[in-house]
Amino acid sequence: MSENNPVSIIIHGKADFKNPLVVGGFIGQTPLGVTTSSYLVESCQMHEIAMVKSHHIPPVTVFVGGKMRNPFRIYSNNDGSLMVIQAEVPVDDEGLYEISEALFDWIKQFKPKEFVVIDGVPVQDVPDKRQAFLVAGPDRIKELSKKNIPPAEAALIAGFGGAILNESLMSGMNAIALLTHVSTEIPDPDAVLAIIDAMNSIYGMGIQTEVLEKSVQKIHEQIKQISEEYKASQSPDADSTDPMYR
Repeated sequence: MSENNPVSIIIHGKADFKNPLVVGGFIGQTPLGVTTSSYLVESCQMHEIAMVKSHHIPPVTVFVGGKMRNPFRIYSNNDGSLMVIQAEVPVDDEGLYEISEALFDWIKQFKPKEFVVIDGVPVQDVPDKRQAFLVAGPDRIKELSKKNIPPAEAALIAGFGGAILNESLMSGMNAIALLTHVSTEIPDPDAVLAIIDAMNSIYGMGIQTEVLEKSVQKIHEQIKQISEEYKASQSPDADSTDPMYR
């Protein structure tokens, strides 16, 4: 890495991709991109093959699963059909263009099928019904409407995810974004499940979701129990005597 080349992609594994689907999970207004990409890495038994180095990426170390990791990593599955790019720290605004351009220059040698950016829209309450929304060009929107994935009415995708989508517009690489609402109050595996279901529908990936479904069911049961207890406490028949005098 030099002043003339401020971004380095450091390869430490076998980068043997074959027209891969590229998925980007970046930290944003919510952690959805990181949590969903982490689920993909684990479910698809992916392995780290590279990391990105730049003065615009905070010099921190991520310690997960008993290993120290660079905060900006690239993963591959065994047959090179899937690439996941994960960044657990925000990139400085000044470096968004440089890093996204360097990534695209490196990725295009593998003739990627499409780039998918995952992003979350923060909400306080847990949505009753979760839906993944699409950000894409008119032709892709028309195509994916057949898979019951509606376009977002409006969206502003900032940070590195936005930089990636902007770079795709300039480079001509196919790219979409998948968005869904994410609760800011509690852990929200339902949001991850909505995105994974959408990816399974679009790309036929066959990613297993049983673990997510069980987590979602457990959280919904807990919310229902809390709601019922709260309603009972507000009932006119409830004993309003101060607990210390009962």
